[in-house]
Amino acid sequence: MLLQYDPELVASTHDPAILFHRHMRVSGLFKYVAGMQELENGYAFKFRRSELLIRRIADYIVFESQHAPHLTFVLIAEPDSRVLWIQVRGPESEKEYLRTLYTTLQLHVLPLA
Repeated sequence: MLLQYDPELVASTHDPAILFHRHMRVSGLFKYVAGMQELENGYAFKFRRSELLIRRIADYIVFESQHAPHLTFVLIAEPDSRVLWIQVRGPESEKEYLRTLYTTLQLHVLPLA
């Protein structure tokens, strides 16, 4: 099932400027996702570590923390590898909204382990 992108789903605002910035951040960062795994109350996104992506990830987390305070973020750097994971979690009632927002690039979601 292909889900349509709707930036207002997780947004706590309907401000067009904020929605535009969210779309730019999500599309600019998540095109580099190397993998995605479903979590109990969210998703984990895998990236190959680079200086550019570290900056984009930090900007993304700061932005979303300000505009979607019901979401939590965990950044995991795997030891001895060039892999970063971002875990994005929220209320169970918003899990499908998270999936819709973050699967705009038609990523394959790995099931819970």
